[in-house]
Amino acid sequence: MSYLRRDRALVLGAGVAGLVAARILSEHYDEVVVVERDELPDRPEHRRFVPQSHHAHGLLGSGRRVLVGLFPGLSAELAARGALTPGSGDPAMGDRSLFLVRGGTTIRIPAWWSGGFGASRVLIEHAIRDHVRALANVTILDRTPATGLTTDRARRRVTGVRTPDEALGADLVVDASGRGSPLPEWLDRIGYRPPPESIVHSDVRYVSVVTEPDPSFDPEWLAILGGQAESGSSVGGVVLRIEHGLLHISFGSIARDEPVPSDLAGLRDFADRFTAPVVAEALRRSAPAGPIRAFRVRSNTRRHYDQARELPGGVIALGDAASAANPIYGQGMSVAALSAAALDRALAAGDDAGLERRAARAIAATSAEAWRLALGEDIRYGCRTEGVRSPWTARFGEGYRNRLERAAALDPEVAAAFNDVLNLHRPLSSLGSPRIVRRVLRPLRDRDPGPLSATVAAVLGAG
Repeated sequence: MSYLRRDRALVLGAGVAGLVAARILSEHYDEVVVVERDELPDRPEHRRFVPQSHHAHGLLGSGRRVLVGLFPGLSAELAARGALTPGSGDPAMGDRSLFLVRGGTTIRIPAWWSGGFGASRVLIEHAIRDHVRALANVTILDRTPATGLTTDRARRRVTGVRTPDEALGADLVVDASGRGSPLPEWLDRIGYRPPPESIVHSDVRYVSVVTEPDPSFDPEWLAILGGQAESGSSVGGVVLRIEHGLLHISFGSIARDEPVPSDLAGLRDFADRFTAPVVAEALRRSAPAGPIRAFRVRSNTRRHYDQARELPGGVIALGDAASAANPIYGQGMSVAALSAAALDRALAAGDDAGLERRAARAIAATSAEAWRLALGEDIRYGCRTEGVRSPWTARFGEGYRNRLERAAALDPEVAAAFNDVLNLHRPLSSLGSPRIVRRVLRPLRDRDPGPLSATVAAVLGAG
């Protein structure tokens, strides 16, 4: 906690990034106001300006760790609302696992390694929103769009934002408005060059449905990620167990011309042809509990505020407003939480001189690993890029990556290391450590994976 108190902070956006930022700022400012254009529901519901909430969202172990630290009791509250949570003692957790599927390889990771929540994005956001609303010095203004920045006379410092009804003043404005952030345009209006950008044209197309599984269907997994029928395929499926025993099933394609079908019969045929059998089975053995939804994200943008030559004081961007990687990899909520934690560290330094630059660098460093992971996969699928500098860690050799995934299916230590990277606990470069490289390059036949489930054994051909 910082010993320096500031007067007022404004947060743009009441999604996960904005809510977590408000929680952090409440420790450093006497008053925090969250400005949100949407109407916020009083229960877990989808919102008009968050169409992506209809699609599967993952919370990584790193993001969960931040959230449970900031919001005591969150895990128990989600469990009480029907979610599956690590350590909850819910019989549905059992010894179930996270399945990572790519082509003919299935990596089975015990649930206690994966560490997220079995819950929908709307439930997680709703639970966090309840906590933030209970903070004495935080006010949430919904149905209040921000339309631009206010500045001092010299335009050297942002002093707040404009809304249709009034100007709201603040010592700090935090932009957490998402991948469609208007901040670069607003900066241009007041005479500042927008920050340099890296863009990946991934053209992701989603089709998702929430389903209720057959009573006889008792899968051994908690989540299936990246279910693909062929190695190197740009089409895959994700299945997440969420609250109340439901399944959230999403199919996505990257950089492909043909869309994913949006009718049930077409979707089942698509799953049979393009995804792993375990994904197709989940759809076949469950019935829709709501409409099938489609969504498209044409490009992903990283805005390098940390590299901007000149920016006004009093404004900081985080979450997708600063770095919006390909959403198909499920990093968004976790990067938002980790970025807010980085902002906390910058504020806790206690000196406001250079706060914005210090925070921008900390936030950029925090989101960089998630961006590199997503970039490496997007490059693998041939996505076009602009302004992207790709370090070697984003371009692991195809042969090594394939062998690493195969080794992780049979070697618990490699699986744990891989899972730590996917959950943003460790950098991608850690998979190139001498110890992991030696284990990856060992002959696969020398492994003793222990007992394999029937599903994993069938996929691996090890039965």
